[in-house]
Amino acid sequence: MEDKQSYMELMIFLRILLKRWWIIFIILLVTLVGSFILSATKTPIFSAASTYVVSPSSQVLDEIGFLSGLSVLGGQPTVANTFATIASSAAVKQKAGDALGLTSAQVKELLVFSRVQTGTNVIEVSVEGIDPLLVQVFTNKIGEYTIEYVKNLNGVYELMILDPAISPEKPIRPNKSLNLVLGAVIGFVLGVGVAFLSGLKEY
Repeated sequence: MEDKQSYMELMIFLRILLKRWWIIFIILLVTLVGSFILSATKTPIFSAASTYVVSPSSQVLDEIGFLSGLSVLGGQPTVANTFATIASSAAVKQKAGDALGLTSAQVKELLVFSRVQTGTNVIEVSVEGIDPLLVQVFTNKIGEYTIEYVKNLNGVYELMILDPAISPEKPIRPNKSLNLVLGAVIGFVLGVGVAFLSGLKEY
């Protein structure tokens, strides 16, 4: 009995949707167009990243030997976090901007991020902005001035470049494909809901 009732309810649901397919189509079309326009009008944001390795300085390794140097690395995650904080500091960011002849407004538009890669002594520095070439150059300048700053500290640890930043080919935002898929899903679900509710009164 319950199976028959469920079957009848399903048939009514499908019948309503088939009869009001045009509602689903219109709402789906509207959400797709809206998603496309929203993605097309947003300013593309590019991102470039460079990586650096934190290690005991060569002078320290010469004095304490290789094996002792490995033990020194055990306390390095805290040092790496400190260096990552330096990389994203306002002071280093301003120095990089001055070196490239950027205005305060241009520097402010560039977002700098830094993090220590999990389980390693590798620091990743990334920059986001609207100009792909500037993003690349600024990322590498941030690295240069971070290395310079670290050299002026106690000298126990040093920061060395692993991979320099390269010019990004595609923006990281907006993700047009993802926005269209989400728009299609939202439009379809909304269209089905509206079509069903509008036709429910007939049954």
